[in-house]
Amino acid sequence: MLLSIILELTSQRAAVLPPHLGRAHHSVFLDWGGFAPDLATALHDYDGAKPFTCSSLLGMTPTGDGLALRTGEVVSVRITSLDARLSSQLEAHLTQAAPAQWNLHNHPFALSAVICDAQRNAWSGSTTCEELAAHYLAAGATPSPTMTLEFAAPTAFKSREMQMPMPLPGLVFGSLLDRWNALSPVQLPDDLRAFAEEAVAISQYNLRSAAVRHKQGSVLIGGLGTVTYRALGGDRYWLACLNLLADFALYSGVGVKTATGMGQVRRIAQTRRKESPLTR
Repeated sequence: MLLSIILELTSQRAAVLPPHLGRAHHSVFLDWGGFAPDLATALHDYDGAKPFTCSSLLGMTPTGDGLALRTGEVVSVRITSLDARLSSQLEAHLTQAAPAQWNLHNHPFALSAVICDAQRNAWSGSTTCEELAAHYLAAGATPSPTMTLEFAAPTAFKSREMQMPMPLPGLVFGSLLDRWNALSPVQLPDDLRAFAEEAVAISQYNLRSAAVRHKQGSVLIGGLGTVTYRALGGDRYWLACLNLLADFALYSGVGVKTATGMGQVRRIAQTRRKESPLTR
């Protein structure tokens, strides 16, 4: 099962916290006592792309000093799982028996709500790879050639031994393809990466860059904002694959450091661009 859970947290006192709490949240998540011992060990020692993501505080814009919180202020963080056993334990021990506290960076937060319902919060929900595949790959209407993604946390990619902060089509859909094929029984062709590079364009965007500080003072620059991608060709199957991956992004994250707060992405409804007289 693919799972995305929102934790609503109430700040117990006023404070200014670091601007990016992805690593702090990752540590709290791994140290949480709700896992079976062998699963806890496996998550700590997992080699390669992690089967989960942990966000920083959602929807908050840091100032130059960091994240300013007031006593009683309600904020939220997100956890996603791509692993069936992990999802099962999160459902059993987090959504059904949530702890009273969920502290980040030694700051006390009361855990006031656990949400896994897209109707209550569009960043939450659950599905399976089989359900996503059936929805798009089964015979039916041709999927849309356009997909809009919201990059709600700095998103970056490793490309040709460099860090790339721009969510180019080949990098975005290539990242999603790798994550999908690593866990799904329904495999997608690797040629989809080349299709995204060669036949998918960016038709609209609203992006800015943001820095995230990591271990030993290293800094990664990532893109924040929205991008609309448009397939300029391809038959129904290729469009179905792209749409499937766009929906999958909610659970998998995109790019590097998704386990520590980067690459928080979801598909959103497209907005029509207002035409000026010069573009009619």
